[in-house]
Amino acid sequence: ISLTELTQSARQLGVDLQPGDQTTRAMGMLLRQLAGFSGLVRENMYRFTGWRFLSMGRAIERAADMSTTLSHYADAAAPEGSLELAVELGDSAMSHRRRYSVATNRETVIDLLALDPMNPRSIMYQLDEILEHTRFLPGGVSAGHMSPLSREVLQLHTALAICTPETVDTKMLQEMRTSMNKLSTILSSAHL
Repeated sequence: ISLTELTQSARQLGVDLQPGDQTTRAMGMLLRQLAGFSGLVRENMYRFTGWRFLSMGRAIERAADMSTTLSHYADAAAPEGSLELAVELGDSAMSHRRRYSVATNRETVIDLLALDPMNPRSIMYQLDEILEHTRFLPGGVSAGHMSPLSREVLQLHTALAICTPETVDTKMLQEMRTSMNKLSTILSSAHL
């Protein structure tokens, strides 16, 4: 019912929406409905294979989006204020203030949004989630051998886990985005 209501709201808003404050209020309403649906999925859905696919898809999308965000806003050529914008887009401004006693800089932003396994918005956190879910998928490990999906996730996880903020550059973040797309393709090919 929740998803149906969300779909209906989005369709209705698309027809009558005017630019400006009305659009902002409408997007806020849709965001609240999406958050409600997400909460239902997280708290009420039985943890069977379908839930794992849904959770993996969300984690892949979040990791890909954060990789793209950081590749643009944490790049050396990014305009002034880009790092603060990246932290805001990563919904991590309070976490940044709490963890670092310094102003926003490239190292703290990369550490928080790419490498921090405790930050639910970081790439590493998402890879941890994906890695955990692959262990429960059919064929994840068969006769002691990892599936292509499990191998790919473990390689990405390991590659990022050994990084420091200084070693994560724009090229690596762009490659991470490409790898997330590849992961999605492997997941689809193997299970859908």
